[in-house]
Amino acid sequence: MRGLVEQSGIGVATRNTVHALQEQRVEVTTDPRGNYDLLHLQWIGPRSLHYARLAHRHRRPVALTVHTTPDTIEGAFTMSHALVTPYRWYLRWFMRHVDLLITPSRQAVESLQPLAPGKPIHVFSGGIDLDRFSFDEQTRKEYKREHNLTRPTVLSVGQVIPRKGVETFFAVARLLPEYDFLWIGPHVSRLLFYNPRFDRMLRHRPANVRFLGFEPNIERAYCGCDLLFHPSHSESLGLVILEAAAVGLPLVVRDLPVYHSWLKDGVNCLMGDSPQEFARGISDILCGRAPQISSKEVAAPHSLHTVGKKLIATYEEVLR
Repeated sequence: MRGLVEQSGIGVATRNTVHALQEQRVEVTTDPRGNYDLLHLQWIGPRSLHYARLAHRHRRPVALTVHTTPDTIEGAFTMSHALVTPYRWYLRWFMRHVDLLITPSRQAVESLQPLAPGKPIHVFSGGIDLDRFSFDEQTRKEYKREHNLTRPTVLSVGQVIPRKGVETFFAVARLLPEYDFLWIGPHVSRLLFYNPRFDRMLRHRPANVRFLGFEPNIERAYCGCDLLFHPSHSESLGLVILEAAAVGLPLVVRDLPVYHSWLKDGVNCLMGDSPQEFARGISDILCGRAPQISSKEVAAPHSLHTVGKKLIATYEEVLR
């Protein structure tokens, strides 16, 4: 379970938070048993709860970044639809041991406020390392050669679960056999996610779809591919969209309310709801028929420098 979290968006956000604070010359320890002024949690497992209670025992404030709200867990693991209500109860109880909440989107705030009345909630992402996520032509050539990408290539990034839109990804790939489709992200253990129908679908995927598993240097894939297609059915923000935008990849995403405050259809991305709409948008971009779409500015407000300053201001508020 720990390895899965580290490979997920939660793991990425945790590492980005550490880097953002270190860039601001804040001393950071990842040992919750050591000496510190404030505990910042990114996960709500039993160990996190233990350390939150321990911090309060020593009169140290606790901050929690909530990545997964009750609205976004359905489809994430086996029987998740039946666990929405228990998860809501657990999250409400967990947040009683927290002094400050951070979440990446306004939609998440609406979900959390009834569960944590009176708790301060701040909205900002875990940040993007703009030095790491930048386009490099040499990296692009090397990545294409390593993976034999001789045709225009559509990329998606995320855990291989239904909620991330794998079925839609396959449907679009079948509509566009002239392109290659790559999916990068870990397969969830069958102990956590068992779905015979989903397993059969994966075994009979289209010929132009490849799974590359988890890649620690994901920035190389963004450089080597030609477009990010993110068909996820629900997100707390969409960190991979920010990463791809920082590299300058065109974006095709599902039309979700969580994107409406920062993504504009036809301006910095193309949005859709059906495989046909997605296929048309992807084809228009890769064939040059779409209007000029620039995603680059989407990532700028989420730089580690900006996020580090927001974190410090947030911490100072609760420390006072």
